[in-house]
Amino acid sequence: MLPALDEQTGLLPLGRFGASLEEIKSHYVDDPRFAKSATRAEIWQHFESATDGIRSVIPVVCVWVGGSFLTDKIDPDDIDLVYWGEDVLVDQVTDPKDRYILQMFGMNQVRPATGLRVDTRYCLWHVFPEADRAHSVEHQSYALNRGYWDDFWMRKRNGAKEDPPQRPDALPQRGYFEVTLDGFHGV
Repeated sequence: MLPALDEQTGLLPLGRFGASLEEIKSHYVDDPRFAKSATRAEIWQHFESATDGIRSVIPVVCVWVGGSFLTDKIDPDDIDLVYWGEDVLVDQVTDPKDRYILQMFGMNQVRPATGLRVDTRYCLWHVFPEADRAHSVEHQSYALNRGYWDDFWMRKRNGAKEDPPQRPDALPQRGYFEVTLDGFHGV
């Protein structure tokens, strides 16, 4: 069962919550409270298309879903996503077309290139048996990215997108979902 939105803020409570695609769709697209939304169904279809696109290149361990789509806003503009792929498998991608697709996802260029209403990144998941003893560049990069995006998804901008960030924007205020797709297996 998904956590309820805070009645005062319209946001998910603070934290990272496991969820399935079906649960998110049921709560944020199909729920009667969003029946008048002109954007949610289309954004969800765009999310599914984007997810199919990146999964055609690499297995996706999981996706973190956040942003205004997970609020009480009737008509969000897009859905915010971070896809996680195992570093070893990403490194094996050699086809130029597939590398370009990964670059689009990594640099948040999916929407400008395709019109899909998704805000995307992808990060490398690095498997290391003893994380507390990891001194490899790969593991340090993974830990840095994981911490960065966890912190990022818990923030909420208080002004307009074009406004410069302010200190209150950096405070943890909301949660996000982690959806397992192809799973945490490791090669």
